[in-house]
Amino acid sequence: MTAHPLPTRAEIDSYLRDRNNWGRWGDAGAAGAMNLIDDAKRINAASLVKTGRNVSLSRPFPVEPSAENPNPAIQHLMKNERAPGGGSATDYYGIAYHGTSTTHIDALCHVWDENGGWDGRDPGENIRFSGVQYGTVDEWSDGILTRGV
Repeated sequence: MTAHPLPTRAEIDSYLRDRNNWGRWGDAGAAGAMNLIDDAKRINAASLVKTGRNVSLSRPFPVEPSAENPNPAIQHLMKNERAPGGGSATDYYGIAYHGTSTTHIDALCHVWDENGGWDGRDPGENIRFSGVQYGTVDEWSDGILTRGV
């Protein structure tokens, strides 16, 4: 097997600086590479279906601590009584998303470096206590349908 040397810090910095999509989509940039998924791509993806078999991406909710789940989720199940004789069940969940026990999609605003956040945004201006202004998962609220890998 051929050994590949690890890239230097300067090489990694150049990858991040020179090989990004910042500015690629203009005013639609907040959606990032999801801009590549257009109607034609969705139609093509749907045409690849052969059997109709479901493949679940769900996992059991990780409430028990284990080697793979050092920070289990917190779940409080509440039973509410309603007159006359009815009721409802509600849940409260507390989840540490970044680990090995849950899956999620990070927004483009999730990380930044000395060059800025997604699309060159200043995280000090973009991320406010009232909410994030640019690069949120809200850009994908219509759903994501494309070919799976």
